[in-house]
Amino acid sequence: MPYGHPYKENGGPEPSSRQEPGRNAASAGPGRQGEGWERELDTAVEEIAAAGKEIGATVLGGISQVLDSISSGLARSGEKKEQTFAQWRKAMDRRLQNSEQAGWLVTAVIGWCLAGSFGIAAVVMLVLAAVGAAPLGISESEYLVFPILGAAFSAFTVGFGIMGGIGVSRYRYYGRLRRYLHGARDWVCSVSSLARAALSDTDRVRRELAMAVANGKLPGVCLSDDGNTVYFKEQLYTPQPERPAPEPDETKATEAEPTALERFERDGAEFLRYLRSCCGRLDETADEELVKMEKICAQILGFIHNHPEQLDRVRRFGEYYLPTTRKLLDTALGLGGAEAENAKTIRRDITGILHTLNTAYLKLYDTLLEEVSMDVSSEIDALETMLRQDGLTHDFASDFGVHG
Repeated sequence: MPYGHPYKENGGPEPSSRQEPGRNAASAGPGRQGEGWERELDTAVEEIAAAGKEIGATVLGGISQVLDSISSGLARSGEKKEQTFAQWRKAMDRRLQNSEQAGWLVTAVIGWCLAGSFGIAAVVMLVLAAVGAAPLGISESEYLVFPILGAAFSAFTVGFGIMGGIGVSRYRYYGRLRRYLHGARDWVCSVSSLARAALSDTDRVRRELAMAVANGKLPGVCLSDDGNTVYFKEQLYTPQPERPAPEPDETKATEAEPTALERFERDGAEFLRYLRSCCGRLDETADEELVKMEKICAQILGFIHNHPEQLDRVRRFGEYYLPTTRKLLDTALGLGGAEAENAKTIRRDITGILHTLNTAYLKLYDTLLEEVSMDVSSEIDALETMLRQDGLTHDFASDFGVHG
């Protein structure tokens, strides 16, 4: 039978063939249909999740590429952007002020305050010790406390006084280092120019800079082998190769040190060449002043060459005025064609000082000629006196055979 019942074998009643198929269809059909919908729903969810995963991966990959591009661009821009000397100098000045000078100021204040406190206590203890035990109404054992404390407080006073003195000394030292930094205008600077800017002795500036470099207080700073040039960027410093010791014969052949006159003429000639190289790189007004300055300075150099005994009168001209003039021109040339308002102001001020310098240099040249003029006048007077004494000026034309 197509629709059997499990109780048929046991002799149970056999249900009708019409009702059994309907009952089976009603009981089994909905279950199979529910399982189909669940399988289709699970498949749809899995497909949606896979699509979302793929879209998310694509979006995240794109964002990652954009972030990598931005990071690379920032890194490249950071590599290209180089710190200027003014920025480095400001950061170094702040470092010396905050980490070094401020610390020693605190040390000085604490030292002097404690020295004053212990000093007052020591005076009190020593006064009580001088009074004696009887007037104070105490026993001898109690009286011994005063001299002992007086000696101890005196020792503390001396110790903290030394501490305060060291703090003041170091505070002033770092203050001078900051003044040296303020006097620098570029990565490479001469020690003499820093000394002039700080109104200090050149040897002292050289000694204190060398100590700061050796102690690591000015990281990245180097001094030249001769101690005359400061390199505020270590990459710019190129140490001179060591020269072998000269043989005895070579020592004799070594040229003598140049004299003061030779150094003056050498530096002056170099300055004239520098002025010629500056022409055409600034405005027309500056070029006119540069040509005039070259002419006046050449006249001063020629005068000193003919009158070397007058070298002391132009010593400041050669050691200060010419280097300072060159430094100002270097500043103007370093601005290039910048159109910023501050750049225009600096160029205008430097052009204006050129006129002032030319006036001063011309006055110096006139001052040098005054003494020569007096000497010439004296010689002419003496010559005329001799001529009159010899009777050679009675009739000049006939005496010397001059005919009209």
